[in-house]
Amino acid sequence: MPFTPVIPSSYQTNRADLDEALVAIVDAFIASESYAIGRKSASALPDLLTGEGPLIVVGDITEAIVHTMQLRITTFTGSILYVDWITDRQEYASRVNVFADRMRDLFTYNRSTVNPNAELFQTGFSEGDITLGNITLGAPELSFKYVIQEGYQ
Repeated sequence: MPFTPVIPSSYQTNRADLDEALVAIVDAFIASESYAIGRKSASALPDLLTGEGPLIVVGDITEAIVHTMQLRITTFTGSILYVDWITDRQEYASRVNVFADRMRDLFTYNRSTVNPNAELFQTGFSEGDITLGNITLGAPELSFKYVIQEGYQ
């Protein structure tokens, strides 16, 4: 007997919704801070940085799915990088602290606004750096999870 797939009447937009929420959170951070704390955002790290720093980059997002009898739990994990010049270590550390503290609160205050059946939350923050060409830049990383529970038939 041939198999006939069921075509849903609509599709979930969870990944697109998450991307939109992350961009909105980053844009809100940039709009609420001085030019020295955050200048622009990007969806990928450019090959070369000129005057973009401090630059906030939404990194790759990984998706994992678990199914139970009537529930699909989708967990997205990813990171946001804060890429900045280290010209004065004390000023750099101050900017990183502002980014870490403010983003933690932005994630906390917006944890359920994307989807009522989901939660977006920060899971960590770690210091780090990256090298682009001959230049080493500070690149601390904020990690997050977005967990969605959906029932289905």
